[in-house]
Amino acid sequence: MADPVAARKVQQALVYLAAMHGDDPTRVREASGQALRWRRKSDEHERAWHEAEQRWQLVHRLAPQLRGALQPQPHDPSRRRLLRQGGALAVLLAAGGWLGWMWQRTAAFHQDLQTAHGEQPRSLALPDGSQLLVAAESNLRIRFDHGQRQVMLLHGNVFFDVAHEHWRPFHISTRVGSVQVLGTAFTVSDRGDRVFVAVARGRVQVRDLHGGERTLGAGERVCIDGQGRLSNLHAQGQLGPDVDHWQRGWWSYTDQSLREVIGELNAYLPRPVLLAPEVAELKLTGSFPIDQPQKLLDALPRILPVRLSERQGRVELLAR
Repeated sequence: MADPVAARKVQQALVYLAAMHGDDPTRVREASGQALRWRRKSDEHERAWHEAEQRWQLVHRLAPQLRGALQPQPHDPSRRRLLRQGGALAVLLAAGGWLGWMWQRTAAFHQDLQTAHGEQPRSLALPDGSQLLVAAESNLRIRFDHGQRQVMLLHGNVFFDVAHEHWRPFHISTRVGSVQVLGTAFTVSDRGDRVFVAVARGRVQVRDLHGGERTLGAGERVCIDGQGRLSNLHAQGQLGPDVDHWQRGWWSYTDQSLREVIGELNAYLPRPVLLAPEVAELKLTGSFPIDQPQKLLDALPRILPVRLSERQGRVELLAR
């Protein structure tokens, strides 16, 4: 394993990078040549260069006003003055160990999580401070690096409360579209039919497979159908159970479509329920214990104009 790169080598590489990103073509050519010769001097120089490049990219994801403070100064042809001018940038980046601390804070993180059929909702804290609540029969892959935070939802239902970071976007991908977080708390559900996205706080941008996109605010929701196309936007409609109740072991629905309710319920029942298309958009309101999913199923014929039918080992929910 290679020895750690000296901080002063990384700082020196940052100086060259600052000069190479200036507006003066002469200075850029000169700095590029100096940087190439410097990199060739040793393996440590080359490793310092790669680390400096990643830190430079991290800085340029910060707020524009901070980036403006890091711009290189006008051209001065002498190498000593070049380093002295760029040194202001390096000092700023290294001041108080800020960038070193940020580098450690954004270290790579990988986790694959798969919850079991019937499992109670599982809380997960991520290294950036984000919080996830993961339902039964969910499968997700989490990949963080210095430049981005990525979650792939392969299947299931997850509530995300995302910690805000200027420098690393948070992105969720699904089989039929993606969600770009703009600082928010929201739910993404994929139970094999459509993918549903609903925002509790903040905003997200949802993209489908055909170039369509929508920005959702608090209280808004949308779905992406099986062909990867966004549906019409729905406002003031709840998607999924109330999150506070969900954390305490209850499904609490308000005007929730049976399509979404049964999609979630099937992750907990011993036998999945088949839903007749004519009852899929009926709305359910009520609270039910997650650890007793059969109670929710048995209550449906008393609440809605539906009936349960069992034949040949299959359970169907039909119109009454």
